[in-house]
Amino acid sequence: MPAAWTPLSSTPTLPGSQAFLRLEGQAFEVRACSIGPTPPADPVEGMLWVDNSASPYRVYVYARIDAGGAAWQPLGPLSRLPSDLNFDPSIVDDRLAPFQAKGMRLENRNALPAVSPTNRGMLVFRLGDGEVYVSDEGVSGAWKCLLSVVAGVSLDSVEVDLTAVVLGATPPTAASKGATPAVRGYLFDDPAESLTVVAVVPKNYSGAGDLVLDLDCVLNQAEASGDDIDWAADLVAVVPGAAGSAVTRPPTLVVPVLTDIGANAGDGALHRCRLVLDHDDPANPITPGALLAIEIHRTGLAEVGGVVLVAARLGYPQRARHERA
Repeated sequence: MPAAWTPLSSTPTLPGSQAFLRLEGQAFEVRACSIGPTPPADPVEGMLWVDNSASPYRVYVYARIDAGGAAWQPLGPLSRLPSDLNFDPSIVDDRLAPFQAKGMRLENRNALPAVSPTNRGMLVFRLGDGEVYVSDEGVSGAWKCLLSVVAGVSLDSVEVDLTAVVLGATPPTAASKGATPAVRGYLFDDPAESLTVVAVVPKNYSGAGDLVLDLDCVLNQAEASGDDIDWAADLVAVVPGAAGSAVTRPPTLVVPVLTDIGANAGDGALHRCRLVLDHDDPANPITPGALLAIEIHRTGLAEVGGVVLVAARLGYPQRARHERA
């Protein structure tokens, strides 16, 4: 135990020199027991110790935490904590009722630090673009950017299955381009040809903002400068369980689109054409979970002789809270 001190009386009877020496000795003992490279021997609860064995110094208090035995508990400095912060009030760390970490924010940095085993799981807010990154050392060995979603603006997409299309009265013909590998799809070379693709609107669709249908196609033949690829569509949106069906509801015309490709040798180069689907048309409002039946066809407004449709995808604005599609 620390030395038993004799309190100095407010009306001292010791000569002045003896009282001064005693006070100086007690002050020395306080300093000797509170700062040094090793903790004081025989501490008592409430004693403070400044560890000066490394820079910056660290402050400890000898106290009981979580009803356990007394031990040296770290106090700071808070900019260089020597151990984890535990906001779980349970002594068994069951994470059932953790406290909130209020007033905290992610570390703001201009550049990401190097990924290492010691910063696995670290989160950083990058000042240049406002993106949030997580150190994924345990899996990819790199920083991963977390998904940023701006409601009604950020687009996600789902593939449209072209093997499940419904052919129209005058259907396009199956065709392929190339040899190894061959790109296969449907050849549209007449304005009367049409087929219907179907897609379910994902649950994380924002519910506000137009959707898009991207059609990937390759030329069936060489085209001259100024030629365009043209598409149009008719849309029917059906809500499960609601009255009306895809075969009886009046369709909504999708605004035709022209894609300028210029002169092209028809060597299989991919072209992407985008049709915009009006989400709030009174006849066919689009909602999460709705079934979209989209009949696509060529308009005959452009000069391209024929294109092979090889892929299609539905793009939609997401909600701010990201969910599984």
